[in-house]
Amino acid sequence: MKKYGMALLCGLVLLTGCAGSGRSVHPNALSFAPLQFELPQVETFRLANGVHVFLRVDHELPLVTVTAMLDAGSVSDPQHKSGLAQLHGSVMRSAGAGELSADEVDVALERMAADMAVGTDRYATSIHLSVQSDDLEQGAGILADMLRRPRFDSERVELARRRMLENIRRQNDRSSMIARKALVSALYRNHALGDIPSLASVAAITHEDLKTFHRRFFRPDNLWIAVSGDVDRKTLESLLSGLLDDWENASDLPPQSVEALPDPEPPVLLAAHKDLPQTTVLMGMRGIDKDDPDLYALRVLDFILGGGSFNSRMMQEIRTRRGLAYSVYSYFQVGRRLPGLFVAGAETKNSSVAEVVSLMRREMVKLARQPVTDDELTLAKESLVNSFVFAFENSHEVVSQTMRLAFYGYPEDYLSRYRERLAAVSAQDVLAAARRHLHPESLTLVLVGDPGQLDELAGQLELPLKPVDVTAESARRGD
Repeated sequence: MKKYGMALLCGLVLLTGCAGSGRSVHPNALSFAPLQFELPQVETFRLANGVHVFLRVDHELPLVTVTAMLDAGSVSDPQHKSGLAQLHGSVMRSAGAGELSADEVDVALERMAADMAVGTDRYATSIHLSVQSDDLEQGAGILADMLRRPRFDSERVELARRRMLENIRRQNDRSSMIARKALVSALYRNHALGDIPSLASVAAITHEDLKTFHRRFFRPDNLWIAVSGDVDRKTLESLLSGLLDDWENASDLPPQSVEALPDPEPPVLLAAHKDLPQTTVLMGMRGIDKDDPDLYALRVLDFILGGGSFNSRMMQEIRTRRGLAYSVYSYFQVGRRLPGLFVAGAETKNSSVAEVVSLMRREMVKLARQPVTDDELTLAKESLVNSFVFAFENSHEVVSQTMRLAFYGYPEDYLSRYRERLAAVSAQDVLAAARRHLHPESLTLVLVGDPGQLDELAGQLELPLKPVDVTAESARRGD
């Protein structure tokens, strides 16, 4: 489905060429016809045991791509065993499946020139397979075995555990990672979202924990599959039914629900000392979930504030005009099931930390005081609409995005009305959203570096100062 993206790109090139004929025109004065884009249709069906299937047929190449997704993310890790979902995902791919050993799985995939990977995030585990259409039956068979019969080979489990432990040890080598861990732990304190895998939690995970996690979450009524490429519905339905129809849902371990978030704690200034010439600045607060009525206004707001790169106010003020930071940004991390975070960050020399923090907060205050300009509003909306269009450059992007939105319970018309709802955002909508959601006085601030004068900065911001020990393990729920 690259043809969708290429057609749009060619259209833009032609329009640009027409605009440039005759008398030269300033780039800001150029106008273009709106991008014409119709979202491709996706077929959906369910197997007898509850498996959800999404299909986009595309015979352009003799390839099939599959993404299987389950409600089995890190938010479901037991207390004091953070990292279980991640270790489970790693072992699924690396420790063999069904009748095949780990090495035999690798050899089979290599012979088919197939790619297979497993990933885990907060809410889900995803397995991705790309295979030639002639080898789909064999590739899908291996995928089904991983879903139903992972081997959990002891040697491979310990190898995956050692890799996780080494990655944890190295995290404190990066200032950005220290800041991120400290901020997330503070904003989601006493909740699984704030639990970050530690040496102790990963070491505590047992083989029985892995098996129990798999039995609890890997079940047909919790499985969503997106398929694209050179396969028709009849063939796919027959193949999946043969591989999965006799798979029954475990009755002894019902899927556990996600805990509600506790009330946020008061903001603080968290400081981690590292002997560096510049300081990483990160600030944040609880944000919104996918059902927030200000979702579209906040997307526009964030583009204008710090999400629009060189077009954003923070970048213009802090980097372009003052040269105080190479990078400065903001984003609203929209929570799929629980509220996400609003985050803003920068890196600056130690001597300018207080000034950069002040400027970042000032730009937030300004957005809540007066409406954005017409030019800012137009640029933000057009940029967001265009980026949406180019997010669907191939068939699998279309079908996997459709599946994910259904998985998380988005409205059925979310994609079809996305551009319409963005286009309807007004300057007053942005102003109202800023007043409801941007509260600089509620931001927790994290500094990693050697900025000095921390007591003075904490006093100016009226925040309690708390040190972050970069050699210590992550705080756990209830600690």
